[in-house]
Amino acid sequence: MGFSEIDQMAVTTTPFCPSEITSNLEFQSGYIIIFINGVPTEVPKGAVDIKAMFGEEAVLVHSSGLPVLTNEFGISLHSLQHGESYFLVSRPT
Repeated sequence: MGFSEIDQMAVTTTPFCPSEITSNLEFQSGYIIIFINGVPTEVPKGAVDIKAMFGEEAVLVHSSGLPVLTNEFGISLHSLQHGESYFLVSRPT
């Protein structure tokens, strides 16, 4: 059972919070959950400062084997994807 299935099961309907609103809560928050080395990790939506989060010598690699591209300041060029798996590895020296 993945996180998306848990989120869907946890949705409740009340007169104060209709299901249309609660079903979109994950899209309204400023954070997403990704898996880094198998550990669920909350990161901000949008560009992520990889260098500040993990250090200068760390590289975040998607489970497909492709590294997460960053600019010269260590900020990701693309958003990380909710529920996806990534691996944190040391930059080769």
